Amino acid sequence: MEESSVMGNPLKLGIMSEEVFMRRAIELAERGRHRVMPNPLVGCVLVRGGEIIAEGWHDHLGGLHAEQMAIADAEAKGVATQGSTAYVTLEPCNHFGRTPPCTEALLWAGVKHVVIGANDPNPTVRGGGAEALEDEGITVETGLLSAECSAQMDEFLHWCEHRRPHVLLKAAIDAHGRVDCDPNAPAQRFSSAEALDIVHQLRAESMAVLVGVKTLIRDD
Repeated sequence: MEESSVMGNPLKLGIMSEEVFMRRAIELAERGRHRVMPNPLVGCVLVRGGEIIAEGWHDHLGGLHAEQMAIADAEAKGVATQGSTAYVTLEPCNHFGRTPPCTEALLWAGVKHVVIGANDPNPTVRGGGAEALEDEGITVETGLLSAECSAQMDEFLHWCEHRRPHVLLKAAIDAHGRVDCDPNAPAQRFSSAEALDIVHQLRAESMAVLVGVKTLIRDD
């Protein structure tokens, strides 16, 4: 029987495959959506003896990184992290930014095995996190559910690799390929209520929005 709790009792799921652990980390990463930009969404679980003992995610910009939150979760529960395995959706950072390096946190916690979903193309990390851990004797595996982890942080990876914004174009088009109604006819929408909900979600996930003046006036 599944128990899911952060800052409470350990999550007891029995013996599961590595993919299940990483999928849980991906699920946790979603909790930071809308609050971590321009940082990526990242999730982490600590596992020992086939059980998830702690969970973490990057919750907001300037807050703890996923690995740091997972370690704090374990501390709050009184659960030992020595000898555990960390499943993290993005390569741990190894530099000082708004927070200390996650590699140092993992070393301090006594983690002995780190499984990484996506490699970090950020020039300040780019393999350095995994290398720093291996230099300290930690076993590192990379590429577990890499496509799924990368898709979750697509905008961040695009910026790191191309140094230009990830641009999303949205247009409302009717069945005849028109993008506007008859200017002499009463104003009407092409989009359904469901489509409008999706548009609002996309806007919330964007750091900047460029719209026409009519759209701004109608949607204000």
